[in-house]
Amino acid sequence: MKRYSQKLWKTVPVICSMAFILMSCSKDFLDKSPLASVDATNFFRSASDLKIFVNGFYPRLAPQYNTQGGTGTTSGGNSNLALDANSDVMIVQTTITGNLYRWSVANVAPETNSNWNNGYAAIRSDNYFLHYANLNAEKSAAAAHYIGEGYFFRAWDYFELLSQFGGVPLMTELLTDADVAKLYAPRASRYDVAKLIISDLDSAISRLNWKGEGEAATTGRINKESALALKARVALYEGTWEYYHSKKGTPFAMTGKNGVEFLNLVAPAVETIMTRQGTKVYTAGGDKTIAYNQLFAQKDASNVDGVLLYKVYDASKLPLSHNFFFKILDSGPSITDHLVDIYLNMDGTPQDITSAYTNSLDELGTKLDPRFKQTVWIPSRGPLNQLPGRGGDGDPFRYPVIASQAPYTSIGFTPTGYRNFKGAVLAQEATKGETDDILIRYEEALLSFAEAKAILGTLTQGDLDKSINVIRGRVGMTPMAITAGTGFTYKAEYGFDLTELPIVNEIRRERTVELALEGFRLDDLKRWAVYDKVINGYQPKGAKMQEWLDYYNRTAAQVALDNGSDATLYSQIRKDGYTKNEFKLTVDGNVSAFPSGRLNPWFNLVDFKPGGRGLFIEPTRDYLSAVPLQEIKLYQANNATLTQNPGWN
Repeated sequence: MKRYSQKLWKTVPVICSMAFILMSCSKDFLDKSPLASVDATNFFRSASDLKIFVNGFYPRLAPQYNTQGGTGTTSGGNSNLALDANSDVMIVQTTITGNLYRWSVANVAPETNSNWNNGYAAIRSDNYFLHYANLNAEKSAAAAHYIGEGYFFRAWDYFELLSQFGGVPLMTELLTDADVAKLYAPRASRYDVAKLIISDLDSAISRLNWKGEGEAATTGRINKESALALKARVALYEGTWEYYHSKKGTPFAMTGKNGVEFLNLVAPAVETIMTRQGTKVYTAGGDKTIAYNQLFAQKDASNVDGVLLYKVYDASKLPLSHNFFFKILDSGPSITDHLVDIYLNMDGTPQDITSAYTNSLDELGTKLDPRFKQTVWIPSRGPLNQLPGRGGDGDPFRYPVIASQAPYTSIGFTPTGYRNFKGAVLAQEATKGETDDILIRYEEALLSFAEAKAILGTLTQGDLDKSINVIRGRVGMTPMAITAGTGFTYKAEYGFDLTELPIVNEIRRERTVELALEGFRLDDLKRWAVYDKVINGYQPKGAKMQEWLDYYNRTAAQVALDNGSDATLYSQIRKDGYTKNEFKLTVDGNVSAFPSGRLNPWFNLVDFKPGGRGLFIEPTRDYLSAVPLQEIKLYQANNATLTQNPGWN
């Protein structure tokens, strides 16, 4: 923890350096010139001083995505293609993530963890800002707003630590090396960390402007709505963690706490947003066939209903912007059966998933919740380069490339056959993308509201109508009734809880569908205390393999027709623009299926063949990351104790 201390810091480099300014989440932020250093006794006085400093915190909210590939996560990385890749609903090509395949992982904690180090480095900056801003700043509404942003960021940074490590040492003051007792304070309980986060968010909420007003009128800036939504997120997370881990008696339970205190905070926070937002969500002008999909492809989110906090990209000011344009190509991330199978039919009934899987993608697209075909690409949409605005992206295939084959090996492939379509950018934005990146949205808050009330037993039909059914109405999905799920058969392997009320499980389903591929799934499985039930033994599966065999494998007679001049006789692959002969799918050579007929993306690995062990995480260890050994040793050297998480040595 020594790295946390701040000598005297009377004169320090401004955190908002040119590099940070260039990565900030607003065009307005790009216009500010950095200072070489600041004198803390004279700085932090005017609102503009505070703004300059707090601008440097914004890159923490999201990485600047700038490559076609990659598997970025919510805490970093270079791509938003695979935010759910470390869960059960998405895999990345043939790579089995070590986070989910831990059969032989030793219980020895790593020496270091960058998330721990970076987290406390960020908190040190937060505390420095809050100390001097509260001490020196002018008493104005503008200054209050930027101080509110400082409290928001400290809450954000502590929540990152809480979700990964549980309880951690709390540092809320400006400390020096002489403050040994405070520098080496023991770990606070997860309850106390969550209480601090909520307190900081309350401090932020009381100071921040509403979106579009005052200092929050600047595009991309933190606002009151986003702080309220984050409060609901944190309260739901900690409340359900305490509730379910206590109920199930896991090693991660918070002794003496059942989560109700936090769950009771969710609805009031969301209801405050409701007073401003009402039933307004993005509807694409009433086009139910694309409203959900295109919410995530808006070039300017400042006036998009339901978008509470977002990151702005300005290609004219950035040397290299993002490549969201590429996220619907076969770039590696691949949706699994766990997401596809959880969708309801349009009438609100469960899918009939039998041992012999016969559903084609187009069939699923016609009968499932409309969000399915706005999340997963289906063949009837046609080749990607023929989509409106997509001309020239170089990918002629109507079906995903499901095996690595020349000459299309460099762009990756989609081994389950379920290609991402959510947020398709229907414009030419390669490398110079200006599509805004949504960080917090109203729909998540509405889902938190419904889930908390369902667990507490206070949910009514009226509550569903102003939350879940607002979300469903945007796409024309059958409204949810308070009796939803009655008579359904639930399976723990999909994240459902067999001891819960049906309505609770249906809200879990709704959350999985609505927030798919946005990076929530892993935390949800952990807070529900079902992580091991979902992952252990799981063998990811894909779409119907016969579709791909029929599409790519042409007979000699068909090849002859394809080489002819009669376009009416061409195979579908030739009609889609592919004229070479390199493609050939061979069963057990480069593709294979389970007995059900569904693609087996990892068929070359014995654990993922029928009868194999599948994925595995240690139930008494892997819900939390290990406290780095380097930190434990540092505490010991200073006659203090930093305890380790369950299951780690």
